[in-house]
Amino acid sequence: MAKNILNMILWHPKMDVEKTRITYIHRGARGNLKTIPGSSIESLEGGFLILKEGTHIPYHRIVKIESDTKILWKK
Repeated sequence: MAKNILNMILWHPKMDVEKTRITYIHRGARGNLKTIPGSSIESLEGGFLILKEGTHIPYHRIVKIESDTKILWKK
């Protein structure tokens, strides 16, 4: 599940949130997908990934999580 991977990225000492990219369904964006850097994560709460600017992204909209050149999770 995406939330478990995001928790690992935020808390595992060998993971670097700065090298992480999250792609999620964003209606109206080109191809209805948007990719954001892991550094924009504020917190993980309930059913949402919360960004520093206040946006709440439901976990079920996340389609891919990457770190460096590796895909860590894909729907």
